[in-house]
Amino acid sequence: MKDRETKLRVADTLLEKGVRVQCVTAPLLFRWFGLKKLNIILRQRPLADLVRISQVVVRMGLQPHDLQGLTLAAAYKVVQAHGADALRILSIASAPAWLPRRWYAWWLGRHLTPKAFAQAWMVFTLTSGVSDFIGSIRLIVMEDNLSPTNIGSTQKDE
Repeated sequence: MKDRETKLRVADTLLEKGVRVQCVTAPLLFRWFGLKKLNIILRQRPLADLVRISQVVVRMGLQPHDLQGLTLAAAYKVVQAHGADALRILSIASAPAWLPRRWYAWWLGRHLTPKAFAQAWMVFTLTSGVSDFIGSIRLIVMEDNLSPTNIGSTQKDE
């Protein structure tokens, strides 16, 4: 039990402080001072950002079977059709509050390598909070705590 509590505290700390993914080439001014890479900090975003991300994902319309057995030409078509949306998702997940997200997505597209994008994407999927949201919705639906029949029956038992 104590081991589980420790793991939960570590996860909560990571979500609050964020996970640094060192993957973006620093601008020239920073490189003059010896900083070669910049960090992208991924934290668990507020629910409004999760809604924005889900809108972009749904708009993409990709299905798992669309990505199976891709040829090189088909892979480039997927990148052409959905690359900007993927960068937009990553910018929503990692942009500082003071920075315009469209500009940040453009900047990420100019500086991220495919390997760095994959690393940032994996951290994003782990910290996005989608599983927490789905778990909460599933609990509400399965327990049916809000139905009038359950409210009336608990009041009669007391």
